[in-house]
Amino acid sequence: MPPRRFDLILFDLDGVILDSRSNMERAWRAVQDEHGVSIAFEDYFAEIGRPFSDIMIRLGLTDRAGPIESTFRRSSTETIGQTAFFEGMAEIMTRISVSSVKTGIVTSKDEIRARLVLERLGCDFDIVLTPRSDLRGKPAPDALLYAMALQRTDPAHTVFIGDMSSDHEAAIRAGIAYAHVDWGYGEPANKDCDRLSEPQELLTLLGLE
Repeated sequence: MPPRRFDLILFDLDGVILDSRSNMERAWRAVQDEHGVSIAFEDYFAEIGRPFSDIMIRLGLTDRAGPIESTFRRSSTETIGQTAFFEGMAEIMTRISVSSVKTGIVTSKDEIRARLVLERLGCDFDIVLTPRSDLRGKPAPDALLYAMALQRTDPAHTVFIGDMSSDHEAAIRAGIAYAHVDWGYGEPANKDCDRLSEPQELLTLLGLE
């Protein structure tokens, strides 16, 4: 994997930096208990990366989406402070954040929980994008395009690091490079992308070793 010139590197959060599966499973159990939802956690988990409202549509829960999301967020927030980062990612992110390359977060996690996570990480990002009403969520490219516009960065010099097919599809539609982390939760949309087997390979990708 030869190093390339990137002026902006954008990261997904869950499944890339934060190992949040156990946190999400706990929150989904609260949804099941409080709302009588019988849908298995694995079915919910297969859809992560998309906006919560889109997941509810795909799971046939549109009529209860608001209360379910409130329960999920409340339960998730209770333990988000104890949710671990993937091994080695905190150190790698610190090294990347002090380099000359611009960095950003593009996540489907709401702003409150994302900020709680990033405060613990302790890195300075040039941009952090959480769901907005004026931007479609992944796999739409809106947030990636918006991040590049705000950072005045060309798509040819931008890369998105993700772990789900929705991340890959968003990068394809935005016209930017994509690298898929194999320590995450899903598969890329196709085989036409770089794959990272361990966090250290991020430094190789960016030519920072």
